[in-house]
Formats: sequence, C-alpha cells, structure tokens
Amino acid sequence: MNRSIARISSALFALCFALLCVPRTAVAAPLWQFAGRTFAFTHVEQRDSTLLVGIDDPALRRLFHSLGAIVTWKPGARYVLVATGEPTIVSFAIGHRTYDIGPLAVRSKVAPFMRGGEAYLEFDALARSLGLRKIAGRAATILQPQITSLDVRDEGSGMRVIARGAIPLQARLARASARQMTYAFVGLGSRLLHVRSVDAGGLIAVEISQVGTAAHPTTYLTLDLDGSSHVAQVGSLDGRDIGFVIAPGASELAAASPPARAAPAVTPSPTPQVAVALRPPPNAELPTVSPWNRVANEPLATSPPVAEVTPAPLSSLAQIDAIQAQLTPNGVTLHVALTGAASFDWHHLRAPDNRFWIDLHGATLEPSAIPPSTSAPIENVRARQIDPQTVRIALSIDGAHDISVTPAATGVDIAVNGTLSLADASTAGTGVAGSGTPSVTLAAAAPVAGGDPNLWSVNPVAAYVPTNPRLIVIDPGHGGSDRGAVRHGVAEAVLTLDMAKRLRAILEARGWQVIMTRTKDVDVYAPFDTAEQELQARDNIANRAGARLLVSIHVNAYINAGPNGTTTYYAKPIDQPFARDVQNELAAQVGTKNDGIVKSHLYIPLHAFMPACLVETAFLSNPDDFALLTDPAWRQKVAVAIADGITDYAGAPPPAIQPQQ
Repeated sequence: MNRSIARISSALFALCFALLCVPRTAVAAPLWQFAGRTFAFTHVEQRDSTLLVGIDDPALRRLFHSLGAIVTWKPGARYVLVATGEPTIVSFAIGHRTYDIGPLAVRSKVAPFMRGGEAYLEFDALARSLGLRKIAGRAATILQPQITSLDVRDEGSGMRVIARGAIPLQARLARASARQMTYAFVGLGSRLLHVRSVDAGGLIAVEISQVGTAAHPTTYLTLDLDGSSHVAQVGSLDGRDIGFVIAPGASELAAASPPARAAPAVTPSPTPQVAVALRPPPNAELPTVSPWNRVANEPLATSPPVAEVTPAPLSSLAQIDAIQAQLTPNGVTLHVALTGAASFDWHHLRAPDNRFWIDLHGATLEPSAIPPSTSAPIENVRARQIDPQTVRIALSIDGAHDISVTPAATGVDIAVNGTLSLADASTAGTGVAGSGTPSVTLAAAAPVAGGDPNLWSVNPVAAYVPTNPRLIVIDPGHGGSDRGAVRHGVAEAVLTLDMAKRLRAILEARGWQVIMTRTKDVDVYAPFDTAEQELQARDNIANRAGARLLVSIHVNAYINAGPNGTTTYYAKPIDQPFARDVQNELAAQVGTKNDGIVKSHLYIPLHAFMPACLVETAFLSNPDDFALLTDPAWRQKVAVAIADGITDYAGAPPPAIQPQQ
C-alpha cells in the first residue's frame, strides 16, 4: 500500500470517528398545550406538510381521556370510531379522505393509513371533530376547547337556548338586566356566529363574544330579552350541555329543571337597557373578532389582536358556519349561515317522497356546522361535503309541505310550511347567497313526458293485471349527466348498464320480452333534469307498457370503506315476495354479504304499478366489493342470480299469443 494513501486513510478514519463521537442533536417534537399541560406526540408521521398521529400514541390517548372520548379500533380493522363526550360518533376509514362527524361528512387533507399495525389519522381532523381549535402560541400550539353548537328552540311555553361544548360547561352569571342576561364560559372559545336574531318568545337575539388569550379564553353568551321575560339556567345530567329557558313565569321553570343541576331562576333588575352588542365586565380584556366568528360583511374590529393568537387565512371558498333551526308560526325555518358568496341549486321531491336538498357550490362545510335537532314538519337534516367545492344539505319532510328558499347576505333560509299542501309549487330553483347581491330563480314542476297526469298515481290498485305478462322492464340506474357513485374512475352508471345488458340476454334466452329504460349511457328524460323527472320517466316506460315486473339495478356507495354487501329494496306490499326471491338468489350465488331485503320508499319501486324491486348489487366504496364489481365474471353472476330470482317468483314466461289465421 502506498504510504500517502495510508496517511489519507488514517485521516479519514480519525475524522469519521470524531463525527461519530459528536452527540447527535435530536429534532424537537412539536409541543402542544391543553388545559395548562404541555405534551408531545411520539407516534407521528408527516405527509404533505400534514401531521398524522398514531391511534395508540400515549399522549393522544390521554387527550381522548381528558375530553371524555372513547376510541374503538382493532388492529387490522379498516375504520376507526371515536365517540366524543357530547356524544357524537366520528368515523374514519383507512385509505379514504372523507370522514363522518355525526351526520356531517367532511374531507381531510390526507387519508388515514396503516403503519406497523397502527392506524394513523390526520390530527387536524381529529382536533376539529373533538371541538378543539388549534392556535399557534409562543412555545406550543394551543388546543383551545370550543363551544361547539348553540340551539334555539321554541317549546311553546317559552324559548330554550342550549349550548354544547368540547368539555363540560359551567356558566357564570356575569351581568343581569331586564334587557340582557350575560353568562361567562371560562376556559372555552367559540367559532360560532357573533349574533343570531330570534324575535320569538321574549328572546330578541343571542350574542356570542370571546375575550382573553388563546390559553385562557372566556366566551360570553348574551341573551337579548324583550324586558318582560325571566331566565332560568338548566344544566344537563352529564354537564356537556347547558340550557337557558326564557319564559314569562319563573315558578314553572324551577319545576322543569333537573334537581341535581338546576340553578335558581334569575329575575332581572327592573332597569331597562337597549339591546346592544355584548360588553364584557370592565376588568375583562377586549374581545377579538376573527374571520370565523364574524357575520358576513361585518367589519373587523380595530382593537389590537389578542396575544398568542394567529388566525388562519380565509379560504377563497365560502364557509358554511352553522345550520340553525327556528320554529315559526307557519312551520320551521332553517338558516344556513354563510361567510362569503356561493351559488346554489335546490330540488324538492313532493309526496310521497317528501324530500328536499340544496347544493351550495363554491363552499366548504365547517365541522362545527352540525345540523340541529328538528321538529315537525322536518324529520331530519343531513349535511355533507359531496366534493371539495360542493356542500349538500338534505331534509326529510313528514308530508306534502310547501318549501321556500330565500337567499340573503348572511346565507340561505329554507322555510318549511307546517300546513299540508297539494298545490303545484315549484320543485327546483337556483340562486346566489352570501356576500354580494342574493338572487333566486324558481323552476316550475315540468310535466311528465307524454302529458298523462294519470301516470303520477302513487297508489295503484293492489290487484295489478299486466297487459303484457311476457314483458320484463330492466332499469340500469343513473346514466348520462348523472354518473351515480364514482370511485377510482369507475362510474355506477357504466356498471349498471353492463349488468342490465347481461340480464336482458339471459331473460330473452329464457323466452321473456325485455325493455331497458336505457341502452346507452344517456339520461332517460333529459340531461341535467330533476330527480323526479328522471325517475318518473323510467317508471313511465314500465307503466305504459303494462309490464309483468320491473327491476332496477344499482351500485351502492358510502362515505367510508366499511359497509359492504348486497341489498334488495321494495316499497309496496306486492313488491315484497319478488324482492325476497331475487335477494335469496343473489345471496346464494354472488358471494357478497347478505344484507337482506329492506322496505323503503325509493321512487322507482314506489311509483311502479307492477311488482318492482331495486337491487344494490355491492358497494363501490368497499375495496373487496370494488374488486368484484370491476370483474366481468362477477357481474355475469349477478345477472344470472337476478334472472333466477325472476324465475322463482314468476315461473316461466307465458306462451306468446299467436295471431288468428
């Protein structure tokens, strides 16, 4: 070996040894602060600048425990369930960005994934679902518990205001007068709207304001009164929510309060005051008005920002901040509170479906905008982010009620009339709401193709006699402008058409006549028509032809990957035996989870005169079912099973009637 080479080698060895001896500087884990305690997560992963935390992280488990949340997850499972302290069920699915917060569907930046047998979830999504707001502090990121919702209900004898929070609530009376009652929630912040008008039952408005620092916030709730009402504070048994009852008398309120939690009724002082914006006590810090709690178009406060608070920038999309229900003399009005401007379109399916939905475009859904509890005539309210820029709010109604949609600068009002009506009201409309000039356009209900009003009958005679007993009508679900469920580039409309064609070939080989509502990837009624127009047009084909049976083929989907299996739906008594025979053959032949038959007022079977059923063949959103749906051999099995179910129910086709010679 050359001597110079030996010297170089010795020098390199010494340098490497010296470097190895230098202590390595560990990368400091991000610090978090909650309830005065500072901690760091250890099971962490960073993807696309997004923090994900392992579900078994010790600090995360302690945080869950502090909030009263319960986690359900088993190694190998594809979904994680978190029951918050309120309680609300939060559902995450491995590999899918969409997650549920109760009835709310929201999208995370990064889909949950598995690593080392542990599920990793986006921490921002977890924090939002638990009612925590992230605020950048000097030494740590503060997790500030929030007042998550505020409901105002008219209970006939008085108004009830119910506040719910991420942690147990304790309200301290801060100020009382004939016109205003102010309560302080120490340790909680709020992203709710600053002012909410009520004007009912002695309650003029509800105001929310926040003071203090990020680590030590206080939220003030002010009830603006008409000067003649009394207020009682009523707590819940678990302390998660707290109620305030406003009514003319105080004696009745004390009797209605739970003994363990009830506070005595407070009679305001007789000095009247004009209802004004909330003023905190003199020794309190000035409130901060941030972009997420101010009313649209309200100017930002000119006071200095509160220390340690770094507000997030506003999105270019409008934000749906709250969905609020208010009883009115004529029914119920839902107010969809909007910061920013968004266009919308709405649709109303009248009796017997009694459903309504509105799509707001260019909008995102704040996780705090949980749909309220409702009363007649609204049965339930659901909201979800159906794509990154569209929010759908859907209502189920208990009868044929008129619905009006009124856009405003602060959002959209949906008024449901409490009186039943059979009038031909508008069934669709479009408009713009939020910042700017609100507008709305109504679309009158279009007539059924062919103009035969008798075809709108919902209750055909029970003893249906087909005029063409050899005819089976097959309805491939969706098509054209309606793609149905779509996953990984695979559309429901394409799969249903393929299975329908396979079923047609089998039935024709067995001697049946077959009509398909569509044989191409097209709309049956017209592109971009309403759901009622499209579905009725499909029923019209079978009803006018006097078919023996109608079967509609669909592909199911859910917001996460958990659900799977095959279900057959029916609507009318004469549908049930047919649906049962079809489902029995599917359960025996296609190898999916057997979800049985379900009675549901789905439009196609409900409005068909003949026995009809709707088959949800499998879940496009489930990985195992997806693999089956994209396999032509499996789709052939589905077609054979449905054909066998038709044979089990109807037997062989009757002989063709020969023309007389």
